[in-house]
Amino acid sequence: MPHLTMTKPLISKRSIPTRPGLPLILSCLGLGLILFLSGCSSVSSMIGGRYRYDYAQNFEHMTKYNFSPIIEQLEANPDFRFIRDAGATLAIENGMAVKKIRKERNAEPDFWLNYYFTGEQTITVGQLNKLFSYNLGLAWNDKYGSGQGIADTSHSFSRRSLIIDLVSRENNRLIWRGSTPTGIAFDDTEKQKETSLRKAVAVILAPFPPENNFKSLKQAVPD
Repeated sequence: MPHLTMTKPLISKRSIPTRPGLPLILSCLGLGLILFLSGCSSVSSMIGGRYRYDYAQNFEHMTKYNFSPIIEQLEANPDFRFIRDAGATLAIENGMAVKKIRKERNAEPDFWLNYYFTGEQTITVGQLNKLFSYNLGLAWNDKYGSGQGIADTSHSFSRRSLIIDLVSRENNRLIWRGSTPTGIAFDDTEKQKETSLRKAVAVILAPFPPENNFKSLKQAVPD
């Protein structure tokens, strides 16, 4: 077998310019990044809120709401009781007040409001719709403006997610839904729960009310 000889590299280690302080700088940057990410971990869980709504619904004159009577039927649901007792009702009322939408106690509201908390489990869109016995809006998630209701009922809401639904008062028709992970744990302090809920509600209600989009019912929306 022929003898193989090793050739020297064209560039030796000594010929590569180095910076004495570079390793130290990189170490500091890495440490700073780790501290930044760890400090923002509680905030990052609030990013990524989702919302869907009935494109055929006119939200312009919706200024009064009340919590749906169906919420009273969730009294036996431990996840709902937990989030209610943690202050979800007050957090939502305050969030709607910021939007200049008031809670109507004595007269008929413009729409009902429901909310739900997934706790340590996940729940699909279909399961949640069945829980509240919803009718979907005419053009729910209507991407191409056909006027036909389209809904991905297999989508799952992640653990510890807060979901807020707006519902037509006349026929229990779902017209708007927003959700976001909260990061709330059952052993959090009351202050931690209140803070997390306030942030979650702000994220969910940020895109509400949506702009009227009646044109989408007449012409296709490009991909």
